[in-house]
Order: sequence, then C-alpha cells, then structure tokens
Amino acid sequence: SGECVVASPTEYISEEYLDWIWQNRTGPNAKPKQDVNWNVMASKNFLMDKFVHNKGSINYCVRWDSTTTLEKGVASQFQSILERHYNKWNKWLEGYNCWPFKKLKVNMVGWAAKDKSQFEWTDDTLGPFYEGSVDSDGVPQCPDECYRYYDNVNNIWSDTSACQGEPFDVSFWLNDKIPYGFGYDWGQEVSLNDTLSNLYDENIMFIGHEIGHGFGLPDFYGLETKPSKDFPNSIMMAYSSTTITPSDGWMLRRILDHVRSRYKF
Repeated sequence: SGECVVASPTEYISEEYLDWIWQNRTGPNAKPKQDVNWNVMASKNFLMDKFVHNKGSINYCVRWDSTTTLEKGVASQFQSILERHYNKWNKWLEGYNCWPFKKLKVNMVGWAAKDKSQFEWTDDTLGPFYEGSVDSDGVPQCPDECYRYYDNVNNIWSDTSACQGEPFDVSFWLNDKIPYGFGYDWGQEVSLNDTLSNLYDENIMFIGHEIGHGFGLPDFYGLETKPSKDFPNSIMMAYSSTTITPSDGWMLRRILDHVRSRYKF
C-alpha cells in the first residue's frame, strides 16, 4: 500500500498562510474565541469524524422552522443538493493522506415540523415525519434519542438504541427568519428564502460555506482573521467566492493532516 500521499500547495495559497491559519485560527494554539477560532483537535464530532465513523455516509434530519408548507417536489431536492456540496469538498480529500472515500453519501432520515400537515405529502418515501418534538427555543427537531454524535466528555459515541427510526448525525435547518446561515458540527442552519430561490443552482454559497464550518473551518472576515490582506478568495471568506476554491481545499487537507492519527485507514 505504501505511504499516504501528502503535499504542499504550489499555487493559489502558500504553505506559510496554511501554517498561520493552523496556529491562529484552527489549531490547539489558537486563542479560543466564540465563533471565531475553533480548535479542531479538541473535538471528535466534526464532519470528518462522522464520515469516518459511518464509513462514508451521513444521516440528516430536516428541521422545518417556518409557518409555511413544503412541497414534496422541493423537499426531494434536498438530498442531492447536500450530497453535491459535500462531494465538492470531498474532491480535495479523495486520495489525499489515504482518505478512503471516493464519494460521500447523504441520507435523509427524518423530517421535523411543528405540524406534519406542513409537509404536503403523506407517504414516508422521503423518510419519517416527526411532529411536536421541539428544542428549548421551540424549533422543531428530530428526537434527542436519535441524535448520533461523539461525546467528547466521555469519549464515546452516543447511544441511539432507543431511536425508533434511523439515527441522524446532522440537521438541515431551514429558517424563514434569517437571511444568512450558521454551521457547525450539528449541521447547517440556512435561510429558507435564500435556499428556495437558489434551489436549482449548481453552487449554493451558504450551503457550501456552512458545510465548511462543520469540517472545522472558520470565517475569514476582517484583516485580523487572515494571514494577510491578500488572502486568496475562498468560500469560507463568503462573498469572495460562491464556490469551493483551492484555498478552502488546502485548509481542509491540513485539518485531515492534523486529525489523521484518529483514523485507522
């Protein structure tokens, strides 16, 4: 099998910039700041960990945070949209440092709403409905007993044996009250209106960007967050690019380089 292939960039972004990002933004020496710097070494619940644990797939709960209804034709697009954006990221991992997955798979395993009549179909061909289960803010969610995550305190994956259906790893949370998005290891919260108006676009910026957060990549807004003012365009510096660039790809590879020892491949 030989050695795992690792490399340094020859264009677009420098190794020096990647080192700065690790030291100042994503690694264990970065000064912790809420939503600014994330130590990817402190958690084994990022998206990379989930894909390895699940052998290349990830299970989704859709959280319908809206008073409107959802058509089946629109809902049936979500799986392919998410899978497409994951695989745009995965192009940078495939074959790098022995990453074993040529294609990442997305499964939709639950649909949560305050009232299931908000879903304009009644069969379970897209997955089961969850009605009335809400979080502390009153937002619909799939059941807690179905949430599969890595418990960093007890160093064990959560017990989902009480889940009636398939466990979910992350949520696709569609919120009609925000014009932007959020992302982390729990999934992506995105603007419902933005998502629906860009539903058939090849690249939906907020979705690609929020998935990046789930891999442990931070935002790059403001000079103090970047190694230099000429930091190259990237989807993690949203609005500078609507697509995943080599800058994003190399930052993702560096995360794999640092967490690689967790994995047995």
